[in-house]
Amino acid sequence: MKRIGQSVFYAGLAAGVAFGATLPFAAQADWEPQRPIEFVIQTSPGGGSDTYARLWISIIDKHDLSPVPITPVNMPGGAGAVAMTHLYNQEGDPHFITPTLNSLITTPLQQEIPVMYPSEDLTPIAKMVMDPFLLWVHPDNWETWEEFHADCQENRMTGVGTGARQEDEIQLALLQVAANCESFRYVPSAGGGDVASAVAGQHQDMNVNQPAEAMPHYPERLWPIVAFAEERFDAYPDVPTHYELEIGTDNDGRYAELLSLEHGVHQMRGLIGPPNMAPEAVAWYEDLFRKVWETEEWQEFIERNAMTPIFMGSDEYREWLATFEDNHVDLMTEVFEWELRSDLRRR
Repeated sequence: MKRIGQSVFYAGLAAGVAFGATLPFAAQADWEPQRPIEFVIQTSPGGGSDTYARLWISIIDKHDLSPVPITPVNMPGGAGAVAMTHLYNQEGDPHFITPTLNSLITTPLQQEIPVMYPSEDLTPIAKMVMDPFLLWVHPDNWETWEEFHADCQENRMTGVGTGARQEDEIQLALLQVAANCESFRYVPSAGGGDVASAVAGQHQDMNVNQPAEAMPHYPERLWPIVAFAEERFDAYPDVPTHYELEIGTDNDGRYAELLSLEHGVHQMRGLIGPPNMAPEAVAWYEDLFRKVWETEEWQEFIERNAMTPIFMGSDEYREWLATFEDNHVDLMTEVFEWELRSDLRRR
């Protein structure tokens, strides 16, 4: 198995992760939307992208930040392929945007859709947050990692996530290898809400959902037993990190780093638009979502859900995405040896 150079793999998360990273405000754009904006959501209602999109819309409405309505439109299917294709087909029309998540990267690497690299084929607008992974189980099954680990070394567990070969399957596959568990089964589901319900209802054993998706079931039916980060999350101070539990810390600690929020492929959340959006429209959206980011409502949501606060404007986000895309290509081909789309162009 070929080792990925850390300077290549980890560079994408290095810049801008500190809270309140300061960037110059975008110049006030002359452009304004002329009709309602369609917020295309890749997941079903209740999923992570749906939660974020509707929260952002509610903040915009509350503070009267947009001259036109912003309408959420759920387009689940193909692990984001349906929504991305729809967005791609609106080339040059700034009245369409979509929330970003890691399937925006993983799906076009594996499916031959019009988008291959979003940083090049779509228009990055802003990055809003990094969403952490925790290992969630039903508390009636396991209360601690030690209990879970003893079982997973003897029995085959089933994990559930939002799509085959997406970010949560990647995280679970890394966990399986790092903890020397029996091979996990992986069951794809329609969205984060369904994923949370599957474990809360004891239909599946585990997931690595983000906190926002788990909250409706916490703590009675969903319970985090591992935080995949270097330090414990303030929102879950009693949940040990995988470093504390020495998951993947053997040898050179490679798998521990790959599992971590700081160096791995945890969920990113932001905004992206169709290809070839006019710079004036991009500036308007960047300014809009910078204002959303600064609101008390968004900052409270970030803190409550143990997220890593960050803001990147369009140019910085585009550069960050390009590295993140390359990191995924390396991980999916060199660690897991997955076959990617036949027409993939390497950069």
